[in-house]
Amino acid sequence: MEDLQKVYESLKYPYVEVRKQALSSYEMYFLNGKLMGSFKFKDVGYAARYYKNGLLYFTSSNNLEDLKSNKEYNVTGWEGNFDNTEPKDGKYEVKETKPFDLMSIDEKINYFKSLYNTVKEIPSVINVSLYYSESVEEKEIIVNGANIIGRVSRLYVGINLVIKENNRTATASYELGGSGGLEVLDRMNLNEFLLDKAKAVTDVLAKGKSFGERTTNVVLSNMLAGIMAHESVGHPFEADRILGREFAQAGLSYLAYMNNSKIGSDVVNVIDDPTIPGSGGYFTIDDEGIQARPKYLIKEGYVNEYLHDRFSAGKFNVKSNGSARASSFDKEPLVRMSNTFFKPGNMSFEELLEDIKEGVYIKTYMEWNIDDLRLGQRYVGLEAYEIKNGEIGEPVLFPVLQGKTPDLLKAIDAVDNTLVFYPALCGKGDPDQAIPVWLGGPNMRLRNVKIKVMGNE
Repeated sequence: MEDLQKVYESLKYPYVEVRKQALSSYEMYFLNGKLMGSFKFKDVGYAARYYKNGLLYFTSSNNLEDLKSNKEYNVTGWEGNFDNTEPKDGKYEVKETKPFDLMSIDEKINYFKSLYNTVKEIPSVINVSLYYSESVEEKEIIVNGANIIGRVSRLYVGINLVIKENNRTATASYELGGSGGLEVLDRMNLNEFLLDKAKAVTDVLAKGKSFGERTTNVVLSNMLAGIMAHESVGHPFEADRILGREFAQAGLSYLAYMNNSKIGSDVVNVIDDPTIPGSGGYFTIDDEGIQARPKYLIKEGYVNEYLHDRFSAGKFNVKSNGSARASSFDKEPLVRMSNTFFKPGNMSFEELLEDIKEGVYIKTYMEWNIDDLRLGQRYVGLEAYEIKNGEIGEPVLFPVLQGKTPDLLKAIDAVDNTLVFYPALCGKGDPDQAIPVWLGGPNMRLRNVKIKVMGNE
């Protein structure tokens, strides 16, 4: 921190950040029980960002001395103001209950090979890809004199199954993980998880029938709630995207073209909260020295607040809510999500189902897509089941739910009391920044929405 302090003191501007950021990672890839590759790396470097005369400047290097050269690279030029809230000193850390090195590399290889040996006994499974990653992210930041130190370890497992049954083939992909050490792996119960998913998808392919095209009731699982919270709410609520900064990379936001009216039902509450212990997107102070807190993006169906950094906050004449993060030393902090989710309610899953005479329960998806405004979206179910008289029934083959964001949010009339999170790497920016997040929510009931048949438009 002393070396950073010297660089900080050499930059005499109204706003100055100096950052050291390091990412250490070890990754392994397996295909049908064989180790296809592994690598270990550490990326470390320095960045300085400062604001003057209405412009924001950024420079970075692996060599700290380069920052003293005072080279000025104009980042965007759209900043005309900034939130000058006093930055916070602070430290945040996720400690590994079980350090990564408690398992040797050979033990980890054997562990993932054994997972394949378990699931290969199911005849319908024709391909199994597994990905394992453990990482430690470390930051030292000085923002206008305040010192911030952060350290977060994370563990992640990616799963891809190709399953063929009844002359039908499907690919099932799953992601599991969070912050911490090998205890995160222990909690996954991967043997049980893989067997359950392989058998469930096989059953859908063997027995699944078309539900037909109709307007009906739909129950979306925690997984579907998560992807909707992230893609349909989180991204369009990024203030820099509303201002048009993301237009060339990833589109705009429907919020740029509508007033802050009610866009969901009374039970729709969407929160972005970086302070959740064990989460993939965990931090307590952002990269601009702002104290992190839960943000209610949607509250009882109404637009409540956007995700802001200091510079988008200046445009909207509000205070930053601590949403600035950079993925690596050579990237500038941007407005980013952390852990974005629909807030659960008080109803049980059984109560969610009990008054549905007919409908569909979509438990997992095999495909989703969304337009550049984050307005029109489509989800293709994988594990999906008919609902009859309040009970889960026979498998349904690839139901398609699609609609506009406000229409789907207004159709949600009940949410249950569960909350499940899934990890993801959220992409944004140019050059792209992939940053760890969580997404999740409860099971949600939607009334009178349209289900289509796969392949029919």
